[in-house]
Amino acid sequence: MQLRSWKIGLGGISVAALVIFFASRGHRESEPEIAPRAESSEPTSLALSPSEARRAQFVGSASCTLCHEEQAKAYTSSHHALALAVPERAEVDARFDGSSFTTKHGGATQFLQEEGSPRVSGPGADGSASSFAVPYVSGVWPLKQYVVDAGRGKLQSFGVAWDERAETQDGKRWFHLYGPEGIAPGDRLFFTAPAQNWNHMCADCHSMFVERRYDVDADRFDTKWSELSVGCEACHGPGAEHVKSARDNPGKAPVAFAVSLQRSEPWVRAESGSPSPHKQDGVEVNTCAPCHSLREPIQEAFFAHEAFLDFFSPELLTPPHYHGDGQVRGEVYEWGSFLQSRMYQAGVRCSDCHEPHSGKTRAEGNSLCVSCHDAERFDAPQHSHHQGKNAPACIDCHMPPATFMQVDERRDHSIRIPRPDLSVSFGTPNACNGCHTKESATWARDRALSFYPGLRARKQATEALLLHAQGAVEAPKALRALALDEGSPEIVRATALERLGRYPSEKTTQTFRQVLGRGRPLLTYGAVLGAAQLPLTERAQLLLPILKRAERASRVAIGKALASVPLARLPKDERRALEEAFHEVEEAFHVSSSRAETHVERSAFELARGRFDEARRALEIALRIEPCLTEAYLNLAELERQRKNEAASGAALHEALKCNPSSASAAHALGLWQVRNGQGTAALESLEKAVRAAPNDARFGYVYAVALSGQGKRQEAIRVLEGVLKEHPNDQSALGALMGLLPDKTTPRAEEARARLAALRD
Repeated sequence: MQLRSWKIGLGGISVAALVIFFASRGHRESEPEIAPRAESSEPTSLALSPSEARRAQFVGSASCTLCHEEQAKAYTSSHHALALAVPERAEVDARFDGSSFTTKHGGATQFLQEEGSPRVSGPGADGSASSFAVPYVSGVWPLKQYVVDAGRGKLQSFGVAWDERAETQDGKRWFHLYGPEGIAPGDRLFFTAPAQNWNHMCADCHSMFVERRYDVDADRFDTKWSELSVGCEACHGPGAEHVKSARDNPGKAPVAFAVSLQRSEPWVRAESGSPSPHKQDGVEVNTCAPCHSLREPIQEAFFAHEAFLDFFSPELLTPPHYHGDGQVRGEVYEWGSFLQSRMYQAGVRCSDCHEPHSGKTRAEGNSLCVSCHDAERFDAPQHSHHQGKNAPACIDCHMPPATFMQVDERRDHSIRIPRPDLSVSFGTPNACNGCHTKESATWARDRALSFYPGLRARKQATEALLLHAQGAVEAPKALRALALDEGSPEIVRATALERLGRYPSEKTTQTFRQVLGRGRPLLTYGAVLGAAQLPLTERAQLLLPILKRAERASRVAIGKALASVPLARLPKDERRALEEAFHEVEEAFHVSSSRAETHVERSAFELARGRFDEARRALEIALRIEPCLTEAYLNLAELERQRKNEAASGAALHEALKCNPSSASAAHALGLWQVRNGQGTAALESLEKAVRAAPNDARFGYVYAVALSGQGKRQEAIRVLEGVLKEHPNDQSALGALMGLLPDKTTPRAEEARARLAALRD
């Protein structure tokens, strides 16, 4: 597992299993080893809790085998079936044989056995020699990652993994997931750190119906799951009623599952020779999305048939996870990419290319693509302009690979046409230069245009996002047009709406109002994220009316955005709806309560509500989990500022810099504190340090310029603002400040700033 934005997504969904497989691999109601619970003197309740009642609806994949033997056979060796397993005896003997692996920063790790059970020995959290049991192995190919027991119910993803590839591919070896130098104890990426915690980061997509059950006060997990790996009910939903009806009524069709994953009509090739489009009902993609997307959980223990946006807040096409045009950059899995594709718009779904039980593609090579696309037209040299045995496959050009975890090559599921012309204009990658690495993007563009003269005229929906990333003055207009373009993919439009919040204007507000009135879940979510960046009054006017009908992801985002709204001033219905949203925000925080970042975010939420004690408690927990988390100290400083305790506020900022001397955010915050406390010279030093540490942060530059101006250093302030605008030509704060500082408002420089600012506010 690699550290992500702490939105989470892991691969794994499945459908059936053999009895013999589950007898050897795991059992229902599995849980990590933890200390025995203390006996209670309270009377035992015979009633099931809500989570226990939901769990009781699962029967386990072994129950499916008698009637679904063919599917079970395909499933047994799938990646889903092996998402989490107990290490095999032969595997333990072959690898945990006393061998060792050493990295520069992580030291030496030895792979041992103790009474036949695998263990790893090496530096622990504090760097001292430690030994850990290895109860589970995750994945099957191209790597296997081992899961260690760190005590108190905590399972951790070990940093040294096994390369399952062939020796001819440099496989069959131990390697470190973060490269040959490894990770040092104390680093946020070291295997004992919260970022590598299996229970929170990985479990709900490598096991089934997972409840993390983290106890904040005890710093302990009591994680439970309905099935060790990812079984049939992960996709089909709970099977108790289905199995009972089959047993009670032999020979009759059993009760169907809540949602059918069968397509109602087959794909057929239209008279034009192209496949006929299908209406995308979204059921299958909704089923796969929880584990094939980068997302943040907002409720515990999802069912397969439940709405994705009621359980998760997904990452849109935002950097650094995606390139500016939506191509894969980070470990984002498939959902966000696939929703951009023309295939998805035409009704293609996951199982059209992947057999759902084995997980394998339905055909090899180009044969898979020409099952829909005309082979004579597309699987031919005149289309690819490459010939011979080294000619690229369809996926090499349209689904270029990216490698994660050192050896895991994954394809970009946005399935796009290579655009080297956009690489020249915007610096985005293209598949041509992925192979022709010694050539320039200009060379690739010229070659592509010679093959396909109409390429440049072909509009790509994400070009508006690229204009925003480039700081083009026409970005707001382009984003508004994209947001309302019914012909563009919804995830691209949702991303445009989120970006649009950076350009407050009446037209921006009107765009949000139009989208929010239509009630389309993903677009609503994007519009909420965008509107959350507007001033509070506008924010509330846009978001309060949709609270009752929005999906939970949007309600949680609205609750966070409107935390500072005075409840007493709202009409009764709106007050009740917002209070319910606040409760859902708190539930979302609870799901991720093992993460220090969660408590930092909670502190900001509580501070906005004026709940100082709750905010302080959240920060205390954050710093207990991660004692040197800069963001926690910054929020603590803000809390003390609001409580009029400037001495404590400054102490928190100095502590932040002691933990992380290179932190731009901490230096910037300290500079502001020094301004407030009359330390002008020191403030300029701190604010300049922040700019040097984060030269691309427009706000840091703007604030530094304002501080310079305040101390009579006008020319220096102008120079800083011009530097900001060189990198961020559309920053409205910097443009406004520059216009105010220029002594002659009629110069071309002042006129340009005025015109640009007017265009941005149009």
